[in-house]
Amino acid sequence: MFSTICLLFLCGFLFWMNTSKRVAWPDKNHILATAATNPAYSRCITGALFLLGAILCVVALGWGSGLFATVVILMASGSVSVLFFPFHYLGVKGITILYICSLALELLIH
Repeated sequence: MFSTICLLFLCGFLFWMNTSKRVAWPDKNHILATAATNPAYSRCITGALFLLGAILCVVALGWGSGLFATVVILMASGSVSVLFFPFHYLGVKGITILYICSLALELLIH
């Protein structure tokens, strides 16, 4: 559950960075390239992903700790995306591998 929540916030930040004119992103996939032509569409996707992640946090942890976890995960995923994006570590393949590994670890521990 938490792997999926972190993935939602990370994808939300990628869609948000997609609207920036200052960020050079030459190898965008089809979905991000389409969203880049209409920044309002990309911002709506970002808002929907953030809202879905926040709802899942609240459902999993309750109101107080869910909202706190939402803020913490939001800040952490934003920091990770800004830190690793210039080095091109965050592509579709890298995010998929990271998600599969963290989901497998989460299922193994739980």
